[in-house]
Amino acid sequence: MALRIVVHSSPLDLLRAVERSPGADSVLTNHCLGFVFARWLETCSPRAPRLEKGSNEADKPDEDVEVLVTVSEGDDLRLIFTKLGRAQCELVSPVAPADVLDLALPLLAPLVDHLLALEPFSTSPALLRTLYGPLLLVDAFLARWPHPRKAEPNSPRLPASIRSAPQRVAFPPEHSLVRIRDVETLSRAELGAIGQLLVAFYSTLSTPRSVGDDLVQHARAMVVRGAFWVYYVPRRPVGVSGCAAEPQLGRGELEPVAFLQTGRPTLRTCAIRMVYVSPSHQRQGIAQRMVSAVARAHLVEAPRLAFDLAHGPRVGETDEPTTRFGRKDEVCLSVEPGNTSARRVYAKVGFEESGDVWADVDLEGVEPGL
Repeated sequence: MALRIVVHSSPLDLLRAVERSPGADSVLTNHCLGFVFARWLETCSPRAPRLEKGSNEADKPDEDVEVLVTVSEGDDLRLIFTKLGRAQCELVSPVAPADVLDLALPLLAPLVDHLLALEPFSTSPALLRTLYGPLLLVDAFLARWPHPRKAEPNSPRLPASIRSAPQRVAFPPEHSLVRIRDVETLSRAELGAIGQLLVAFYSTLSTPRSVGDDLVQHARAMVVRGAFWVYYVPRRPVGVSGCAAEPQLGRGELEPVAFLQTGRPTLRTCAIRMVYVSPSHQRQGIAQRMVSAVARAHLVEAPRLAFDLAHGPRVGETDEPTTRFGRKDEVCLSVEPGNTSARRVYAKVGFEESGDVWADVDLEGVEPGL
C-alpha cells in the first residue's frame, strides 16, 4: 500500500482525517487527539484560564508552533504526531498493540525524515522537548532523532479503558459526588479545601508540581479547565471531649474529601485524568464509587453532544449537564505500574489494561515540555 504523510493545516483538518479512518478515534489515540480536539473546541468556547506561570516561564520560541502530522498506508491511518506549542510532543498509533511492531514501527523512519524537513525541527531538533506515547514507538523514534535523549523515561504508565458501563453506584447516606458546573457556587473556604486536595494529589506524583501561594485561585482554574467532580461527606466537628460529634447536616456542613477530573474528549472517547482521595477517607470505597459513577455517566447516562466536524461545534452545545462532554463509546485512564491499589480499583470497575507501557522521554539539555 502507498505510504502517505500529511502535514495538516489545522486541528480541524487533522480531526477530519481521523474521522475518515475507521477506528482511528479510540482510547489508543485519545492522549493525542484529546488535546487536538480541545484546540478545535476553543473556536466556540471561552478559553480556559491559564494557570499562573513562574517567573522562569516566559514565552518560548515555540509557544505558538503547531505541527500536526499523520502517516497512512492506503486508507489506514498508522501514526499521529503532534506538537502543540511548548507542550510535550505526542506520538500515537490506532494500531492494536499486538500489531504495532509490524504495521506502525516500520513507518517511523519516513516520519522522522519528514519532520526534520519541517519548521521548527529543521532548524532546531531540540524543540522536540519531550515525546510521549507507547514506549516501543517513542524509543524507536528517538533512536533516529538527531538530538540525544535522556536514558530513562519519566513516569511509565499503563493505559486502561472501559466500554461497558458499570452497575449503578449506591452511595452511603449523605455521601454525594457532584460535578461542579459553576465555580461561582463554591465558597472561598470550599475552594480552599479543594486546593488542599489538589496539593496533596500533586505530592503523590513522581514529578511533583508547584501550584503557587493562592490555592483558591488554583482550585478555581482547575475546576474550570476540565470536568471536575467532587466527593462530599458529612462534616464531623470535634466536640469538647475531642471525639467526633454526630453531624447535623445542613448547608455548609458537607466537606470535600476526594475529587476526580475528566478531560481530553474526542468524538468517541474521554479520559479520567486525576483521581484522589484524602488519606483520612481512603479504604472506604470512595475511589471505586467515583470512577464507577463517572464511567457510567459517560457511557450510558449522558446524551451525546451534536459535534459536527463538517460545520463546526454548535455554540452553546459544548457543555452537557451530566458529564460536560456528553456520552462516549470508551473511557480511558492511565496508571503507574507500581500503583497496585489504584490498579485493583480500576479492575473492579471494569477497566482493562492494554498491556503496553507508555511514557514521556525528555531530550538531553532541553527544557521539558509541559
